[in-house]
Amino acid sequence: MTNCEELQFHLPLYSDGSLNSAERSVIDAHLPECPLCRQKLSEFEDLSLDLRSIPRYSAPQDLVSAIRSKVSSHLAASSPSPSFQLIDRRRSWKEIWLVPSTTAALATVTIGLTLLSFMLSSSPVPLSAYENRGGAMDVPVFLASNPDMSPDDYANSRLAIAGESPSINPRGALVALTKSLVRGEMRDDEVTVVADVFGNGLAQIAEVVEPSHDQRAVGELRRALESDPSFAPFVPANMDRRSDTIRVILKIQSVNVNTSLNSSSERSRRSRR
Repeated sequence: MTNCEELQFHLPLYSDGSLNSAERSVIDAHLPECPLCRQKLSEFEDLSLDLRSIPRYSAPQDLVSAIRSKVSSHLAASSPSPSFQLIDRRRSWKEIWLVPSTTAALATVTIGLTLLSFMLSSSPVPLSAYENRGGAMDVPVFLASNPDMSPDDYANSRLAIAGESPSINPRGALVALTKSLVRGEMRDDEVTVVADVFGNGLAQIAEVVEPSHDQRAVGELRRALESDPSFAPFVPANMDRRSDTIRVILKIQSVNVNTSLNSSSERSRRSRR
């Protein structure tokens, strides 16, 4: 039988739930046999409920501020270091998190709408502007078969878009390769690659998007892009007034046109004569 005097110090902890399982089992076995311990436990539980029901009073804010100022001045006068910093008042989660987050979100949306309205309000430059500019200078946009056209002349004819589309060298290896592919086995076929054009006019294939049926086409195109700088496929960056490195998409396509109808019509005209 457990002695009541040994358990009287454990009853308050038992009512608060602070004992471990072994100690609680001892008291659980003793309480049905001892009415005095049950009465004592009931008193502790009533006292705990009464203490919890007492309202919590807080000091006025003016008094708290006065005490903090007094303590701060006293510590500053007695020991100048380390510095003393007052503890700020406790703020709600709305002031700490909700209000700043809402303000930042509204600012982001406002900036986004402003940029979107600016982009929509600005009218795009029509292609006719580039065509008119090329016609005013009386220089064709591209005549690869014209041996008299210099790379400088061709680059000057398209300065308006040279920053996004580098100018092809009319006397370079890419133009010569295009002619040979069209005249060779490339019939109703195309090859599309993504290439990086460098400042000296040379280029390098980064990705083959659509290879040609001719197995040699991609290899020949690679050699043409990485050829001698004197036969570079593109004009240098200083002629185009563009950046030293720019990524482009090259697409070489060959289309066969049936001219049998025109030939038969011509022959019929000659027979009538």
